[in-house]
Amino acid sequence: MDDKSKIGKADDSRINITEPYEVQYWSEKFNVPEEILKDAVRAAGTNVEDVREHLAENN
Repeated sequence: MDDKSKIGKADDSRINITEPYEVQYWSEKFNVPEEILKDAVRAAGTNVEDVREHLAENN
């Protein structure tokens, strides 16, 4: 879980689907509905590149 008390650069290599703002950000970034993003993270893991590859292979 994200520690909101810590400030600094966000971890842009992982997707946390328990955080609504991350789901919204990454679904917009990948141009997919939020549920598709969540399914991709469940299938491929939280690594952004793995999710990107999964989405490319399955859409």
